[in-house]
Amino acid sequence: MTTLKNPRMRRGLGLLAGTAALALALVGCSGGDDAEPVPERDLGTPVAGEIEEGALAGASLTFAGSGGVFQDGQTEALWDPFAEASGAAFTQDAFDAGKLKAMVDAGNVSWDIVNTTQFDTARGCGTLYEEYDYDQIDTSKIPEGTITDKCMVPQILYGLVVVYNTDAFGDDPPTSAADFFDTEKYPGKRTVSQSTYVDPQTVEFALTAQGKDVAELSVDDIEGAFDMYRGLGDDVIGWTTGAQAQQQLEAGEAVMGLVWSGRGYGAAAAGAPVAPMWDEWMIMVDSNGIPKGVKDKQAAFAAVNYSLGAEQQAKMTELTSYGGVNVDAEPEMDELLTEWMTTEHLDTGISPNVDFWVENYDALAAAWAGWATGS
Repeated sequence: MTTLKNPRMRRGLGLLAGTAALALALVGCSGGDDAEPVPERDLGTPVAGEIEEGALAGASLTFAGSGGVFQDGQTEALWDPFAEASGAAFTQDAFDAGKLKAMVDAGNVSWDIVNTTQFDTARGCGTLYEEYDYDQIDTSKIPEGTITDKCMVPQILYGLVVVYNTDAFGDDPPTSAADFFDTEKYPGKRTVSQSTYVDPQTVEFALTAQGKDVAELSVDDIEGAFDMYRGLGDDVIGWTTGAQAQQQLEAGEAVMGLVWSGRGYGAAAAGAPVAPMWDEWMIMVDSNGIPKGVKDKQAAFAAVNYSLGAEQQAKMTELTSYGGVNVDAEPEMDELLTEWMTTEHLDTGISPNVDFWVENYDALAAAWAGWATGS
């Protein structure tokens, strides 16, 4: 297995009809009962970013991530240094939610750590994902409130952010979610996700524009959010991948976009006249998840603990443009990256209502399917 070079893609919570069955066929049905027992080790008190030299010699771990520059940066900043320090062999693969389920169902899990979202680990905690033993993880430097279920350790902080064209609106930029939907004051095309990935923050953004508090949502609110986007009529265009969203902004196809912060930064770094709106942006957190039935849980915990070090997180941010999860991390950032870094603007971000979306996922998925298919 090697690191894939595909553009960053989202995972989990997608419309996965058929993929689980296909993945099951690829995984096979053999169990892991013949595997050698994992040795017990004394790794001592965990300190984020540290592992005793050679402590995991002979162990093998695989990380399944999102691909592209993001996974390449994680590999260089987190996993390769961990392998060198611990002595563990460490390989890379591409995450697929259907394949994960097939692995778990078959009792033949070959991934040890996966890059997924806080919604995925919350929905699959105990069934698809192992609960963490937080005695084996140093969580003292993790931003408050970012551990949202027992099967996750945060991996990055990023956001769903309004990105606007500064040539069009530089003198009077949008400053609220409501402005995104005001095509009289801010005329022009808007690009919004219509990917197969079910994104609760897209719904929460529209409801914020209505003046609703995302901490007090009801199922009836969901369709109302999509009606907001449909109400944009011909002024709304869809993106199905982050790369497409970035291209639409770079090409000027849209004067505003509701996009992942890293994609907005990518457009700006490529020279597009775009800027982020930090009022009422939606906070997003990715999880490090441990698949249910992982063969060497202790080694997986140790790798995650190592990845949380300030030095590791700083380097990861420098390589990927995504915000780290160690409050002591001090990445070297130029003026442009600083402008786009979510961790510099947490005071104006809106945290998602994770519990609501886990409880009402089916209603969300059904409404999203209608939106994504244009019905």
